[in-house]
Amino acid sequence: MTVESIKRHPGYAEAIFCSGARVLASGPMFAGLALALGGGHFTIATLAALPFGARLMHLGMPEMLRRYHAGRVAWVATWLERTGFLIAALAGIVRPAGFTLAGFLVGFAIGVIGQQLYDGSMASLHSEATTAETYGRYTAIKSRWGSVAGLALGILASVVLDATERLGVPAHVARSLAIAGGVAIHVLISLPLKRMRSRARLIAKTVPPVAPSLPTPTTPNGALTPQRSWVVLPRTPEQWRLVRFALAWGFAIGFSTRQGEALAIGHLGVSVGTIMLLSAIAVGGGVVGAKSWGQLGDRFGGKGLMSIAFAGLSLDPLWWLAALFIHPAFLFVGYVLYGISNSGWNITMAMTLVRTAGPGAERIRAFVVYSVAFGLAAGIAPMLSGALLNVMDARYGATAAYGALFIIAFALRLAAYPWLRQVPAPQAERGSYVSAVVLRAVRWRVRRKAA
Repeated sequence: MTVESIKRHPGYAEAIFCSGARVLASGPMFAGLALALGGGHFTIATLAALPFGARLMHLGMPEMLRRYHAGRVAWVATWLERTGFLIAALAGIVRPAGFTLAGFLVGFAIGVIGQQLYDGSMASLHSEATTAETYGRYTAIKSRWGSVAGLALGILASVVLDATERLGVPAHVARSLAIAGGVAIHVLISLPLKRMRSRARLIAKTVPPVAPSLPTPTTPNGALTPQRSWVVLPRTPEQWRLVRFALAWGFAIGFSTRQGEALAIGHLGVSVGTIMLLSAIAVGGGVVGAKSWGQLGDRFGGKGLMSIAFAGLSLDPLWWLAALFIHPAFLFVGYVLYGISNSGWNITMAMTLVRTAGPGAERIRAFVVYSVAFGLAAGIAPMLSGALLNVMDARYGATAAYGALFIIAFALRLAAYPWLRQVPAPQAERGSYVSAVVLRAVRWRVRRKAA
């Protein structure tokens, strides 16, 4: 298979539909609906914790993929995700007496379990439906298509949502209908998913299999003896180093997740439509540099690029602090830079942790180890930050509470960097070297245009 063979890959359509659906049925939208239903700090903390806690489903993913094809698991997961989010939307519209928030959270929990099963199985299917030589470029192009779709639909939906609420439609109804619209778009994923399964089977027949004992960064002495178990645990020192970073980074990320949107909506006077627009801009930020992230990853490896993306993500709490103490306009800067950095992080993480050869269960083993440890830490952190906000808000007010929250979040992210340096990864250039190459290329282009 050649590089040209990925130009009309069905994975691009999957990225478009998935991104479009998740912009509407997004974390900020669920946070906005929770506030409209009367939820407080702990409700927002629960919304932040559930998607991360649902990553525990990845523990059984290798065994599941050993028994069933990744495409089949993904197909079942899509219906679980749709059903759960539809229950949450219905709870938001109907508001059953005494069960509104509980029904909303139960539906959300079912949806994110399906979402994590889908993401875990697709991590394998995306690598199975392309070749090792084109994986980096394919991942970057897929990310770009998804970002464009999320940006376009997010801008349109944000305008419609704000207009709907201004016309007098109750906030809980408008936001629930937006989530239901995301579920409707999500149904379209079934079309490219079927083509991806066929493509993966074709590649499995035409590409020679790789020796099962091939060493990887997390198994440097070759493949370990397979264990038929529904629980995947680290088995090498390299995998434990990956776990330590995942715990540190997961706790740092989870500590402030969803609280920024609650701050903007509840205290800065930003509308849910505006937050939705900013989220779409963040998704669209993936367009900027997505191609470069993939090309640099193919050329220099993923580890160095991870450090660059890590730096961008670590600055995120500072933009929330600037929005809180200076002006909400800093939210725009923060969302754009977050989108660019997050796009690079997702691309380089896939290149670093997902194998491009072997059975589906083995391709994602390192990804599963990382994802579960990350989700465990990131699921606990929001509950602690929610308790912090409750105590400080009652004693010192919302401004001091949120200020302390984002200062701690920034410190936690910086503290995770030493663990990132110990993450086992394929041979790659250092981040400082990659940055120097990129800056040199930018200067050369500027001088060429100026000449």
